[in-house]
Amino acid sequence: MKSNRKTLRKPKGMNYADVLAHARAQKAIVEARAVEVAANVQVQRMMWLMVCSMADAYGIGPKRAERFFECLQSNSDALQKMQDEVDDDYAWEKLRLKAQDVTGIDIRDIYAVYAKTEGE
Repeated sequence: MKSNRKTLRKPKGMNYADVLAHARAQKAIVEARAVEVAANVQVQRMMWLMVCSMADAYGIGPKRAERFFECLQSNSDALQKMQDEVDDDYAWEKLRLKAQDVTGIDIRDIYAVYAKTEGE
């Protein structure tokens, strides 16, 4: 009976420790990519939820949705510019403050919230 296990072959000039290290590195890359894809799927689904909620709350149709996505792109470009010119922390904090200003809601960085609950 044949095994489903993949056999690691040792290329000429490599020792088995190198082969195993390479296999671990490849596995880590695949796992990181899977996490990235899962996160992107969740972001996409949240965008669908947001657009549907805006339509329900404000009657946003195709024209207004198009305007929303134009503004989303403009804000994304501005965020990227701040990240390039200053740094990520500065850019995300500026975005958080803008979100707080336009909504009137006390918006906190989720990492700060998790850090606080982990420390308790």
